[in-house]
Amino acid sequence: MVKYALKCDDCAIGFEGWFSSSDAYDEQRENGDLTCPACASHQISKQIMAPAIRDSRTEKAVQHIDAEKMMAMAKAIRDHVESTHEYVGDKFADKARAMYYGEEDHRPVWGETTLEEARELVEEGVPAIPLPGAVRPQKAGDRKKLN
Repeated sequence: MVKYALKCDDCAIGFEGWFSSSDAYDEQRENGDLTCPACASHQISKQIMAPAIRDSRTEKAVQHIDAEKMMAMAKAIRDHVESTHEYVGDKFADKARAMYYGEEDHRPVWGETTLEEARELVEEGVPAIPLPGAVRPQKAGDRKKLN
């Protein structure tokens, strides 16, 4: 596993990302799979990081999370969102905004929005976060295609 310090080129927020390899980061960036947690932009770049130097004392403290455990965690998050949140499709920004301004009752929802709509939600202070692909549930129509 490789940990990178990342930065959103649009809103300048810094955050960390874990990748199975350097190539995995490059591939995800090229495919537009990296998303800023603050503004949902896909314009993400790596930042300079000091290497983590370990000795025999610190090596014992480091725990490696294997891919199986990570996939299990992602599935648990997907299952939780799917069972507790209403899918609102491309009306996500409208629903989130309506709840924020008290025009609708608050309830957990998820759906799609454009990058521009996501930026507007951030600017207005509407609480919303992008769901990375690994934890995003399948839409109802997509689930039917699997069987």
